[in-house]
Amino acid sequence: MSKGPIEDPVAEPAGRQKVRTVQRSVLVWTVSRALAKGFCKVWFRHEAEGSANIPQHGPVLLVANHSSYLDPAVLGISTRRWIGYLAQAGLARFAPFRWWMAQVGVTLIDRDAPGKEAMRIVIDCLRAGEAVGVFPEGTRSKDGSIGPFRTGVEFFVRRTGVVVVPVGIDGAWRAWPRGKWLPRPKKIVVRFGEPWPAERVLADGGIEALRARVAELAHAPLREQVTAQLTEQVAAQLTSGDRRSDTSSSSAGGGA
Repeated sequence: MSKGPIEDPVAEPAGRQKVRTVQRSVLVWTVSRALAKGFCKVWFRHEAEGSANIPQHGPVLLVANHSSYLDPAVLGISTRRWIGYLAQAGLARFAPFRWWMAQVGVTLIDRDAPGKEAMRIVIDCLRAGEAVGVFPEGTRSKDGSIGPFRTGVEFFVRRTGVVVVPVGIDGAWRAWPRGKWLPRPKKIVVRFGEPWPAERVLADGGIEALRARVAELAHAPLREQVTAQLTEQVAAQLTSGDRRSDTSSSSAGGGA
């Protein structure tokens, strides 16, 4: 990880004092959370472990793996605190869903080029003492492994000095992986790790260490581990094929 300063795309004008929070409906959020929790308890046998690691008050950044559309919901029902999210704008094409997302406090962004305004809102939420959940892989994993983290976590921590709680979501990929239309009744466990101070996250290798901790909590491999394993398997298959070919050639020669 680079030691140099990260370019600040949301530098604030001189004299800017106003701190905004995401507008949301307490009623819609409360009802939505209750319904989601009831469904997840029955269909996914949802459990939360280590939720006491989440500070009850003050700003906190929850950093989780992302392998399913279920991730924001199961993370949200695993703590009593309201959690603000960033979500790709493409999810809000359906007008009623867009309305609902606004009511529960989701901020829509372009996944490939997050707008300055959206990033300012996240920073303001943290400065206002709220909890924000991020999925720094940027997109859902295809195989449940943990991909590289984008720069958002480091940026938010550097700007706000916020405490980070690593979160592992175990089972959501099996319950509703990419390419499937409907969720399956697979058990989902959300595990919260110990809080990390900003200094630990921003230290040399801190982001990669945080990513490894998320993978450990999710009981999931890192992407490069999966790639290395597949490479070894292919190499072993090629070696085995060469041996069989050599044996066949030797047998044919002996018979001649």
